[in-house]
Amino acid sequence: MNRTIVALGDGNTRYFLGDEGKCGPMEQAWPAQMEAILAALGAKTAVRNEGVPGETAADAREKFAARSAGAKLCILGFGMEDIRRPERTMASYLAEMADMFRQAKEQGMGVIALGIPWFDKNYAGELVQSRLPKWNAGLSRLCEESGVPFVDLYQALGDDPDRWYGERKLPRHNLSAAGERKVAELVLPLALRMLR
Repeated sequence: MNRTIVALGDGNTRYFLGDEGKCGPMEQAWPAQMEAILAALGAKTAVRNEGVPGETAADAREKFAARSAGAKLCILGFGMEDIRRPERTMASYLAEMADMFRQAKEQGMGVIALGIPWFDKNYAGELVQSRLPKWNAGLSRLCEESGVPFVDLYQALGDDPDRWYGERKLPRHNLSAAGERKVAELVLPLALRMLR
């Protein structure tokens, strides 16, 4: 039975160290931490990390079929790079997410969507930060309409930036190892249910 999970996303999927400007150890990224939790539970499940720092939903949509091939479940974590770019609209972001949902379903693959996590207003400005609740609400509605489980990272990670975010010099927007662990723990029950 195929139990492969693929995680597609941006730097928060790959575990990017903002202050250092480089990727951190792959084993501290949430997909690897979730794979370790699954192994400890006796579930033989591979979790492939296809996170790419700086990637938008538009970038991922174009490569979706190739990067998700062979998976039973796909977890999508996009929006951080989309929302901070002035040329990107919520409508185009949601259309790209909807297209990836469609592609996954056509391949017989389950999907889980991660909401856009909290980030410091100094990362992209107050206007962009003020759009976060609206974009997340739009994604949540799309997920409900599409039958896709939604994980609200904005609420889950915005309460304690010192703990969940890694930056100490730059504005906070990349998850710490503890933040990556939190994502793994939030996604785990949904993934287990969908792999049955």
